[in-house]
Amino acid sequence: METIRSEDLALLRHVVRRLTGIDLSYYKENQLRRRLHFIMLRAGARDVAEYVRLLETRPEVLEDFKNRFAINVSEFFRNPERFEDLRQRVLPEILSGGGPVLRIWSAGCSVGSEAYSIAILLEEMGVKKPYRIWATDIDDDALEQGRRGVYVEQYLGNVPPECLARYFERLDDGRFQIAPFLKKRVVFEHHDLLQDPVREVFDLVVCRNVVIYFEDRAKEVAFRRLSEALRVGGYLWIGSTERIANPGNFGLRYVLPFFYRKEGKG
Repeated sequence: METIRSEDLALLRHVVRRLTGIDLSYYKENQLRRRLHFIMLRAGARDVAEYVRLLETRPEVLEDFKNRFAINVSEFFRNPERFEDLRQRVLPEILSGGGPVLRIWSAGCSVGSEAYSIAILLEEMGVKKPYRIWATDIDDDALEQGRRGVYVEQYLGNVPPECLARYFERLDDGRFQIAPFLKKRVVFEHHDLLQDPVREVFDLVVCRNVVIYFEDRAKEVAFRRLSEALRVGGYLWIGSTERIANPGNFGLRYVLPFFYRKEGKG
């Protein structure tokens, strides 16, 4: 397959936006070309024109595109040292302020591993304040898996055995299901970080290893929206492959590796 030409890429962006609502212009072009090349090969398309026809006429190809395009990292307590920072430093400060309910947004949540990891951490800390976790993504299949809360053992390598016993049920097929009481704490919803409105203000916003795939202008949009979703004194947690070059431009202050605090009055 030849390299995707700029005019073909423009056509594909237009078709994908029309069919899925996903705006590919926000993504880095070189990474986009590589990923599209792989996805088109999977579909058996010889060129962009043929792939566009498949997207428009074969629902399974369109569904495969959406699933393959989304980056689904599916590991509980990914980067455990960051969860320790969250437990020791960030959450105690957050819990000392804010409203009567602790509100957390897991943006780009994939299959929900991260959102449930935070819920488990809160339970292990014995947090008395009610909490709610809003878990969002553009991948509807990933969201549905999150709602089911069923995971294979490979996702759970970082989960301590006592937590595995308390918060999961082992199913007959060897998979593990999140406990019902914990599942109720997490609300999964389709949401595009760059386009859809956010109607709440949060104490903690988690968006890890999502904006790394964005062009610079899209990164600015994302960081501004993530910051605007935080209350003053709230925290933004980003991925270990990301950094905010000028956090002050977004009303944020660097506090710990990959954690930023929302600054302001009140």
